[in-house]
Amino acid sequence: MADDSLSGDWRRLLDDGFVVLNEKEFGFSLEGREHIREKYFHDGVLKAYENDLPVDRKRARDVVRFAWRGGEPVLTEHDTITIADRGERPEAREYGRVEVLADGVFEHWIKSALALVPPPWRDPKGTFGVNLFRTFTNVVTRPHQDGERVIFIYVLDKVGRGAETVLYETEAGGEPVFRGTLEPGALLVFEDSRFWHTVTPLEPLAGRTAQRDALVCTLNYAHTYPVRDWQPLPR
Repeated sequence: MADDSLSGDWRRLLDDGFVVLNEKEFGFSLEGREHIREKYFHDGVLKAYENDLPVDRKRARDVVRFAWRGGEPVLTEHDTITIADRGERPEAREYGRVEVLADGVFEHWIKSALALVPPPWRDPKGTFGVNLFRTFTNVVTRPHQDGERVIFIYVLDKVGRGAETVLYETEAGGEPVFRGTLEPGALLVFEDSRFWHTVTPLEPLAGRTAQRDALVCTLNYAHTYPVRDWQPLPR
């Protein structure tokens, strides 16, 4: 992506707190999306977990370390993917891990996403959480915040109506700051602390099961997965 285009996206994030982009605008492609969907969004990778909310979704997860070098992120796998105190559940949780950096296309998507982070929001190094979600009815349970720096929602596939994403400035809701249905190929990026976000339920079409495949990723705060002693090596 050209620097002048990136600077415009950075300004929109800094001013408005969110931006919605298509694949061409953030440096990805339909072919890349189809590759990720076909390789990872199936029952060989995604699993349902007891007590998960919403109850009928399937998921997998990874956590990647990054360090900025000359304006470019250097990536490696983090040593743990444990989640704690998130999604209405305070306990530590483990999910099936898929090491996404083994795939050059997935690595390119992560680098393209990180490139959207405005320089004032960038720590020299940190972690990027990658959640692969397949949902069928409720996408989320209620308006919420994830407690991280930046949220990325990228839709790979969708069957059915509904699944409208809404950003509110307060937990109580009120007039939305953003309301829109993310179709396949759309990426929503927003500052988590500035908004409460939710998604309306999926609605099936006649004779078909509703389904939504999405990457929901987080640029994490330093305390989520400390990486103080990590020095990235060339890859």
